[in-house]
Amino acid sequence: MRTIVLASLLVVCINCFQLTAQTLPSWLLGTWEIPSVSAYAGSSFEVWKRISDSNWEGKTYRMFGNDTIIFDRMKMLVEGGKVVIKMTAEKEGKRFDASFVGAKLCEELWAFECPDADSPSAIYYRNLGNGQVYVWTEVKTSFDVCADFIMYKQK
Repeated sequence: MRTIVLASLLVVCINCFQLTAQTLPSWLLGTWEIPSVSAYAGSSFEVWKRISDSNWEGKTYRMFGNDTIIFDRMKMLVEGGKVVIKMTAEKEGKRFDASFVGAKLCEELWAFECPDADSPSAIYYRNLGNGQVYVWTEVKTSFDVCADFIMYKQK
């Protein structure tokens, strides 16, 4: 009986550790402005909203006058014990879905990788503090371009 109680307690502790170990990067919540390098293009934005502690929704978009162009929609969630960004975007008139599996490299740096995607194949978020996050992407082909930029917290 004592062995069963200890084994049950061990399973509960392991499950609690897995849940707490897979928390989402709370410093990423909110609206982020991505200034354009062009004086005419205006800014893009990335928004992350908390649906629950283990489920967020996000999108990237740009405003053109009264029109909003959404580049992609995202969900960040804990799935199968891992943090995952599920992204839906359109490229050349075709919709594609990709799942980027996250790894917390340190408290301020997260890497999200998707071996099935060409561009981007990886997305990195680094919290610089003072309302700034450095983002960079990696690609698999020479036809696509890596990107890097700083996002500035709006709200």
